[in-house]
Parts: sequence; C-alpha cells; structure tokens
Amino acid sequence: MPFLDIRHLRYLTSPIDRNLDFPAFMDFEHHYQTSADPKEYAMERAYFSYQESLTERTQDIHSQFIVDMESRLLPVLAEMEKTGVYIDATKLKTIGEEIARESKNKELEIYDLVGERFNINSAKQVQTILFEKLKIPVSKKIKTGYTVDNEALSLIGQKYEIANIILQYRTLEKLRSTYIEGLLKVVNPKTKRIHTSYNQLGASTGRLSSEGPNLQNIPSGQGYPNAIKSCFCPEPIPHPQPLSQRARGVSEYSFLVADYSQVELRILASLSGDASLINTFVRGEDIHARTARFLFGEQVMITSELRRIAKSVNFGVIYGITGFGLSKVINTSPAEATKYIDAFYAMYPGVRAYYQSILDGAQKNGYVETFYGRRRHVPGVKDSNKMIRAWAEREAINMPIQGTAADVIKLAMIEIDEFFRSSPYKSRMLLQVHDELVFEVHESEKDELEAKIRSIMEGIFPGKVRLLVDIHEGRNWAEAKW
Repeated sequence: MPFLDIRHLRYLTSPIDRNLDFPAFMDFEHHYQTSADPKEYAMERAYFSYQESLTERTQDIHSQFIVDMESRLLPVLAEMEKTGVYIDATKLKTIGEEIARESKNKELEIYDLVGERFNINSAKQVQTILFEKLKIPVSKKIKTGYTVDNEALSLIGQKYEIANIILQYRTLEKLRSTYIEGLLKVVNPKTKRIHTSYNQLGASTGRLSSEGPNLQNIPSGQGYPNAIKSCFCPEPIPHPQPLSQRARGVSEYSFLVADYSQVELRILASLSGDASLINTFVRGEDIHARTARFLFGEQVMITSELRRIAKSVNFGVIYGITGFGLSKVINTSPAEATKYIDAFYAMYPGVRAYYQSILDGAQKNGYVETFYGRRRHVPGVKDSNKMIRAWAEREAINMPIQGTAADVIKLAMIEIDEFFRSSPYKSRMLLQVHDELVFEVHESEKDELEAKIRSIMEGIFPGKVRLLVDIHEGRNWAEAKW
C-alpha cells in the first residue's frame, strides 16, 4: 500500500489552506479534536491516514498523477531525513570564532567612526546615529522613523562609509547566529549528523521546503559562506583505513552535486512552443548572451554586466516581474526596464501568447496547472482590486513553470531512489536544494552513478527541449558546487 498524507491529499484535490497543521486540518475537515498526548496523536495520524487510504474514490481526481507521485516521494524523503548529512562541527566552531573576532572588529570600527557606543542591532538607535547625530539625508519613512534596512543602507553607503561597515557587521552576525550557532544546535549528538525535515506543502508551487534546520538556505560565495558550506562533508569512515590514508585524511566517499541548468527557461521553451526559444537551446547557444544581443544590438560587445542584465530579464519574465520590479534588480529606471521586458516578448512572441493562454484559463477555471496536472487556485485574477488582480496574475504566470520544475525534480528523486534500491549501493542521496541534488558517493561507484543520475535527471521530462544537468564532485559540499 502506498504512503498517504491525508492533509496533503486534500490540498492537492481542493483549495484548502496548505499552512494548516494536522490538528487544525482535522478540526477544519472533520470537526475532530486531536489529542495533546504525543503517543495518542501519532496513533490518530496513522489511523486517519489508513482509513483514508481505504476510501474508494468514485470522483474523478484531476491530479491523480500528482497524488500518486507525492505518495511515492514520501518514503524517499523519509529515508533522506533519517540519513541526514554529516557536518564537521569542530571546523564549523573554528570558523565561528573567526567570524566573531571580525564582527567585534567591525563593531569597534563603527564606534570609532561615530564617536560613541550604541546598540548596532537596534534599528531605532541606528536611525538616531545616522540621521540625527551624523545628519545623513533620511531614507524612506516608516512608522518607527526612517528605514535602515539593508536596501536603504546600501543606498546610503554610496556616499557614507559608515553604512557599508554596518552592513558588513550585519552580514557577519547573520552568518554567526544563523549558520554557526544555528547549525551547531541541531547536530544530532548520536549520529553527528544534521537531520532536516522536508515539507511537501512548503511552497504553493509544489517545491519542497526544508525545516529544522533549513538546509536549502545555506549560503554560497567566496569567503565565509563557502567555508561554512565546506563543513558539510562525507562522514569519517567507521572501519579501519590504512595508516597512510588516515594520515592524509583521505576518504572513500565524496560529495556529488547534480544541478539542473536553466531548468525553468528550458521548461518555458517546451511549454510555450516558442520556436526561437526552442532553437536557441537546441543549438546550444548561451540564452543570456543571445537575449543581450537582442536587447543591446548585434554589434555591441556583450560584457558580463550586459549578460547579467539579460539574465535578470530572462528569469524575471518567468516570475511575471514588472518594469518597476526589474528596475530595482538591474538598477535602472522603470521605463527602461519595461523596454527590456517588451523586447523579450518581441524576441520570443510564443511566450507572450503562452502566458495569455494561462491567464485566460485562470479567468475561466479559477486555477492554473503544471504540465503534470498540479493545480493552484488563483481566485484573485477575478478581483475588482487592481493591485490584488495584478499580483494574482503574476502568481498565475509563474506557477506552471516553477511547479513543473518542482514536479520534475521530485520524479527524478523517485527514479534515482528506485535505482539505488535495485542493488546494494554504498552511496546515498542526502539533500534536495531547489534544482539540485546532493549525494554522498563511494569512490568505487562514482562513475556509474554519475552517468545514471545524469541519464535519469535529463530524461525525466518529455519536452521539446532536453533538460541539462551540471554534475560536480568534491571532498565537501563547497568543492562540489564549483
């Protein structure tokens, strides 16, 4: 009998609030009050799920494929949660000490520049220092004064160095509190591993979310972010190794990261049927460079900055971005950003037609759906309030692409898990991070598994544009990401 989460089933087949926890769901759906006793509560969840699995469904479930897929995914996620991921706690503590020292130096530097001590973590006191004592021109007004959020400080920092140093201090403190202290708190003392929980209802598009802790939000980038990521590594070998290997710290395992490349743009090409977009991928062109040439001219040398703008346009269109929203991303005027968006649709007219068909369907049916049949109800597209309607339309445009990408990686995880179970492999699937899967692979299985994982992930979606996967291997997560 397949696993079945009845709360998940109801969300997939009717527009209930996905944020309802099980007790609230039972009260809402069945007017039943669950027990406060943990053992009785667990028995209630098992009982009601079992009863639901026995119910004969005579109604036509539009998303039966999605229901079956999510049910098959449950044991895969359970195994990943049970396995967890090893973290070098000693190394992480050392990095934390370095961050703490640098944070303290930034704190003292701020005091020296200001000429007094104050609570840098207090927005109110920062406002007082910047706008009253230093007489810096005020930023955007809010209820408690003038905003000193990171966006405001970045603007102020263009002229006043104190704002940049405060931003640096905040970044260091965020790393220390969230990713050093936060991760160390959740290392299981018995397994020495971190065991996250995956939530299949964590996002309205169907994407998985990671909780307790959120391992999908581990930072990347030069410096401390990569140092933190490098603490995630294969577990030390439990059985004796040759002395020469132990002395060199060599492990029989490594991390393998398989990451979908531009998956949403490739899915958009397939679903929209736009010939120009499809041909760009079929020919193996750089999609961002091609868009940049269209935006700025064929004769213009495409610099990294122009490619970055084109990339923001390409992905922004997927999310239904407005000219105003794009202008903040690429630091230009809303009018100029709107020109870029219009130019994208002129270059790929099939995308505009596809998006219009999505909105027409949402108006008619009240929902949108992915390639595989996952639905999201969007009643706001009929709202008389212009702002609510515009927001709902952006959600409607975004969901079929993002949702299909979410379905794709879930299907790949199921097939990869089935492959792992077909033979006594030593390697394991550890993490799912949006479009990326992280594996702990044994050296004797690496070549075979890399080929099989690539084959499964690239072949899972039957679109006109084949999906591509970047695969890298390293001694830890940071190494395997580069």
